[in-house]
Amino acid sequence: MSASLGNLPGELAALYQVGERNKAEKKLLEARTAFNRVLVDGRLGEEARASLRQTIAGINAEVIFSPTVYPGDVMQETYSVAKGDNLIRISRKLNTVTEAHFIERVNGLPNANSLKIGQKLKIVRGPFHAVVSKSGFRLDLYAGTLPTSGTLGSSGLGGGAEPGWTYIRSFQVGLGEKNGTPLGTFVVKENSKLINPHWVNPRTGQKFDKDDPKNPIGEHWIGLVGFDDASKKFDGYGIHGTIDPDSIGKEMSMGCVRLGAEDVEMVYELLMPKVSIVKIVP
Repeated sequence: MSASLGNLPGELAALYQVGERNKAEKKLLEARTAFNRVLVDGRLGEEARASLRQTIAGINAEVIFSPTVYPGDVMQETYSVAKGDNLIRISRKLNTVTEAHFIERVNGLPNANSLKIGQKLKIVRGPFHAVVSKSGFRLDLYAGTLPTSGTLGSSGLGGGAEPGWTYIRSFQVGLGEKNGTPLGTFVVKENSKLINPHWVNPRTGQKFDKDDPKNPIGEHWIGLVGFDDASKKFDGYGIHGTIDPDSIGKEMSMGCVRLGAEDVEMVYELLMPKVSIVKIVP
């Protein structure tokens, strides 16, 4: 057992060993299930949780983000391209709860406009959610159903997870200066996902047009709105890119969550309006 996981309670240690055996036997779905149960246990220390995040993210690099389909995973299926299909039509037809470009990413398509009838595509279904750890300067991505406002946050699970959520992977983030990123539970706002947006600095009024290389928020914007009464007082916050990579891992934004350009592109493809929860925790 990894040194960082050496002091687990007995039943968690046994469950971790189940995950290790399944991983060694290339039973990646079973391994992920076992590791995920350990990961979200509220008794787990942060060092052990960090080690497990790495392990599960490595599994998901193959299970989720490769073209290989893993039968038995409720998040994925194989689709055969039909006449008249394009990625947007396929995404809507199957209600993937992700952006259509995620199909392109997962399948490694060299040209999304040259689909062939009968071509087999791996489809990964959402919804996906995010937990932003302010102390860790980290966004943890999960897949799972949308919880109700009455049950959200009441399970006592570790890492900000909700019942039924499966950890996917993490991204380093930048946060608001002077602790300016608010704690709360949000949902991706309807009609608030933008590519190459214009932006107006709310403090100075300075305007940045789309395609402006000096636009501080980069190429992607994901607007957030409070999911519960306590969070609805926070307005105008979102997740976006940055033209200043050195700000990642630091408190330098006006309160929004910043991601690197490649990371925010993936998160943009996975977080969807009205269904994706974004929890910002200490």
